[in-house]
Amino acid sequence: MIIALANLLNDKSFAKKLCEKSKTAISEFLEEFCDELYFIAAKFNNRGVPQDSWQYRTKTGYSIQVTDEISETFLWLKDQATNKSCAYKGSNGASFSTYIKTALNSDFTFKDWLKWKTKVTGYVPKCINLLDTINVDIFLLLRQNKSSDDICKKLDLEYIDYLQYFNQIEEALIRANQIDLLHKPKVLSINDNDTGDEEKQPMQIESVDNKSPSDEPEVQLIMEILVSITHYLDSAERRLLLLYWGNGYSVKKIYKTFQLSPYEDYLMDLNLKSSKDIYVTIEKIIKKSLRWFEKNYPDYHKEFDLNAIKMKNLFKTYFQYFA
Repeated sequence: MIIALANLLNDKSFAKKLCEKSKTAISEFLEEFCDELYFIAAKFNNRGVPQDSWQYRTKTGYSIQVTDEISETFLWLKDQATNKSCAYKGSNGASFSTYIKTALNSDFTFKDWLKWKTKVTGYVPKCINLLDTINVDIFLLLRQNKSSDDICKKLDLEYIDYLQYFNQIEEALIRANQIDLLHKPKVLSINDNDTGDEEKQPMQIESVDNKSPSDEPEVQLIMEILVSITHYLDSAERRLLLLYWGNGYSVKKIYKTFQLSPYEDYLMDLNLKSSKDIYVTIEKIIKKSLRWFEKNYPDYHKEFDLNAIKMKNLFKTYFQYFA
């Protein structure tokens, strides 16, 4: 108990000096937490990139590739550490080491880093740089709040192709926890016809360009068709796609969700015996939707040259914008 109290007092004293930006305290902090800062800096800059691509050899043996961006983030984290040290109280006996590592590793610090980082003109996260050049070009234009119509004209893209690239960009940012880098669009609300659902809420489709979809006839047409298709689908099919693409659930999580009230009937409706059946069921829903699209909008089906992959990308865009 005496030793623990002494350690706590020492930690509080050190945190106070660090808060006051004592050069000696900062030097001691960097000596002890150098590896941790490099690790977090690399993690922030390499979201969505496998750890084996990092090439800096730390004291504990793992490798991190130190780039200019990581070095800049390292220094930013050092400043964050001095600021956050001011809030250290040693609550519940937590050591300063545990406190500061948790604080720097938190999503709140990552969000602050994103805000700081995105002030840099032309910043492109690594998860986007790993995609094709066209994805990078689209991402930069989206960051400039360019409309989908402007982007398609500038890059000579068909809208259906633009959607596929946009999906790739969005998925990469979601995996890297950097989706906030995309411009926050306005929302168009459309009523959902689900009945008997206590969680009944309006479906919401977001435009990727800060305009109402009604401002762009082709976008509006596609959205109207997608709304019609989802109303044509069974409630269980609609819920499955919403959980899979809208909420980003894994098939295992979807299967567990369907085992709970009020969704247990969906297992029987969709003939799901295990989570693996969900992949096959989604493919069946895609084919079913394609047949409906071709029957009801044959001209547009031919014009868009729709196939299963394009239909899937349209659904992904649609359901990812549910509120």
